[in-house]
Parts: sequence; C-alpha cells; structure tokens
Amino acid sequence: MLEQIHTNPTRDKIIYLLKKKGPLSVEELAQELRITSMGIRQHLLSLEKKGYIDYVPRKQGIGRPAFLYRLTSKAQNLFPTMYDEFLLDVFQDIEASNGRQKIDDLFARHKVRFLNYFQDAQLDGKPLRERLMTIADVLSRKGYLAELVESNNHFSLRIFNCPLLRLSSVYKDACRYHLEVFRELIGKEVNRESCIVEGDTSCTYVIPKKSSP
Repeated sequence: MLEQIHTNPTRDKIIYLLKKKGPLSVEELAQELRITSMGIRQHLLSLEKKGYIDYVPRKQGIGRPAFLYRLTSKAQNLFPTMYDEFLLDVFQDIEASNGRQKIDDLFARHKVRFLNYFQDAQLDGKPLRERLMTIADVLSRKGYLAELVESNNHFSLRIFNCPLLRLSSVYKDACRYHLEVFRELIGKEVNRESCIVEGDTSCTYVIPKKSSP
C-alpha cells in the first residue's frame, strides 16, 4: 500500500500509474484517469513541487517537444520495502555463523561511519549551543528528524525517527553505540532520557549546560 501522505486521491493514482507503467505523458495520464489534460497538469505541478516527480523530453520528430513524467527516488520511498527485515535477517545469520563478537564488530564500524557524518560540520571550538544545533541539523538531513530544546539548566536533543528501529529492537547495542557517538561529539556528560525502542516517541539525549563537579 502506498504511504498515505496526500489528501488528493488523484495524485495517489498518478503515482501508482507511473510506478506500474513507467514514464507517461500528460495525454496518457489523462486518458488513463479520464480527466482533462489541464487537470492532470495541475496535479503534476503539485507533485513536482513536492519532489515526487520530474520529467524528461520524449524523442520525436519536428514539432513541439513532448515530456514524459516519471517518479523520483523520493516517490519510490513511498512504497513499502523489506529493508529492515532483510537487515535483521542478515545480522542474525552473521551471529549464527560467526558469533556475537562479529555483531559487536559491525556496530563498532557503524559507530565510526556515524561519526564520519559530522566530519565536515567543524564542531571543534564551537559553543555548546551552536555545536548541538549543528548536530541536530546533520541528523535531520540524514533522516533522523532531530530537534534541539533548551531549558534553564540543560539542552535536550530529541530524535523522532530511528532508521534502525527494527534492528535496534533486537540488538540493543545499536542504541549503546549511538549514545557513545553523542558523548564523543559533544564532549560533555550526555544521558539518554527516553528511547523509541522502549516505546517512547523520541530518543531524547539530555546535555547539562554545566559539567558536574
């Protein structure tokens, strides 16, 4: 089933058609959906603005060029996948064949890769607030949906999407390594107050403004 993010069912039908039949012209879409070409163009414009479609010229003879509309990679992500189940199966197969230590090695490598996300962020030397805002921005661009909340005594880094949720629910080491990453990046005492894997709405990391004596 297509992830329901649209309020207009015609746009969902357009996405379905482009998924099933590949690139189509305005006229072809109008014929399939039995609405006017002008109506199709309005829906295509909305989908294009949201980044779900783009277009390429259709090769043809002399005359006004025609365009074929196609799904972007963002739209492809609207359709269900089994990547999380596949990843979990792979980890369980590795553990069965090579032991738990091999799993720990994989998470250690993931930690290094995760830290590399921040290489270009130039965190060293930045004030704490600016450093945390940069971390939240990098995380959001990676799909973690992060935000920073400030109170009188501490900051809260909240992450609302866990890309490794299915894996982390079985292998809790993923959560432990993420906590270690934030402690290395921030250079202060960091505690995890809540966790999506435990049923909370966010993974919340609390950072005091002043270090403990």
